[in-house]
Amino acid sequence: MEIIEKARELEDRGEFHEAIDLLEDYIEKNKSEKIGAHRLLSRLYLKTGDKSKAIAVLEDAIKSNPQNLWYYLMLGDLFYFYLNDTERAIPVYEKGLSFFVKPEKSTMSPYRYFLKRLSNIYYDMDDKEKALKRYEAFFILEPSDFYASDFIKFADLLISFGFDDRAKDVLHIGVKTHPGELKLYNFAKEKFPNEVFPFKEKRRRGSIEGVEKILIKTPILKEGDDIYKTIDDFTKDIRKDGDIITISSCVAAICEGRFVTVDTITPSALAKFVSQFVSHKNLPFGGAAPLANPYAMEIAIREAGALKIAFAALIGGIGKLLGKSGWFYRVAGPQSAMIDDPPGSIPPYDYSIVLGPKDSFEIARKIQKISGLQAAVIDANDSGIAWAVGYTEGVDKEKLETALSDNPAGNEDNQTPIVIVRGLA
Repeated sequence: MEIIEKARELEDRGEFHEAIDLLEDYIEKNKSEKIGAHRLLSRLYLKTGDKSKAIAVLEDAIKSNPQNLWYYLMLGDLFYFYLNDTERAIPVYEKGLSFFVKPEKSTMSPYRYFLKRLSNIYYDMDDKEKALKRYEAFFILEPSDFYASDFIKFADLLISFGFDDRAKDVLHIGVKTHPGELKLYNFAKEKFPNEVFPFKEKRRRGSIEGVEKILIKTPILKEGDDIYKTIDDFTKDIRKDGDIITISSCVAAICEGRFVTVDTITPSALAKFVSQFVSHKNLPFGGAAPLANPYAMEIAIREAGALKIAFAALIGGIGKLLGKSGWFYRVAGPQSAMIDDPPGSIPPYDYSIVLGPKDSFEIARKIQKISGLQAAVIDANDSGIAWAVGYTEGVDKEKLETALSDNPAGNEDNQTPIVIVRGLA
């Protein structure tokens, strides 16, 4: 990982060509490298405007590491998410998918990620037969990254082929596993007005009289993007004096490059052992706690240190015996609590372990500097919990967390990482 860190330090200083030379030399000596050098080198070439070399690096990675199907995913993502070249992305994704002779449910397999991309691509292309085929294979996995929008698209396809009963079953599952998703519920009721769907409103704890939450839609933000310019550009015509500008901690971390793709991680014995004691509750179309994944736990160990994590596990175990929760994270530290495991993030970062931002308070201060308003970095989920992990002076942390506890930004493909909170003061 030292090579990656050095290359990123050079990148942060704008020394792109020096970073490229460093990575090229490393890869030449380590063709079967497993630290993510190929992916970073490809992105650096893209950043310098050399698209052909960006592509060639990942094509060479596939040739040098034919058993590593993650490289097919990376190359497909390069075409699809970075170069907007769907036509070239499809055969790469399909080729990667062709290596699987049977379904694989594991989030540590690229199988579901190929299906995630292809099902949506074919749907957007209106290639209904291919879209339905890929959605069927994806749905069978009962994956946590089968978003509310995926339920709508899958049901829509089923209805278009006359499979109404199957569509009803799918929508019942969707409404049940995505409680409070009004768009999904409305779609279900529109298509089947006489059917009773068990709609459950989202937690209303976030409802505070007089407080308005304005969702700001953005493109998918990627590593290296200037988050401050993005916030300024997308809020300058909307924000007002007294507003609080908030940004998703996950998105802020991705822009900082604070993520590690799973193909580059080898969990240690400690990570495998400690992760067994984290809640493994994993319901259909839902996910377990991130640190139940040994890959995520390995990143927590890298961040906090092996001794601290081992001690945190001991204290956490004692807490469980006493009926207390959260002791592990109190000892391990806030960075451990912010870690997300696959497929918790939006593609193309859904096969990465995403950490928390380096300094959330500094991010909030910089947002305040460019906007003139109070700001906060928020880690929220659909369980009714919001955490202001960094904020500017004067922000009422507790009130802000209450206001955002209904997670208005969402954790799926909403693409609304910025939320303006108005009227809280």
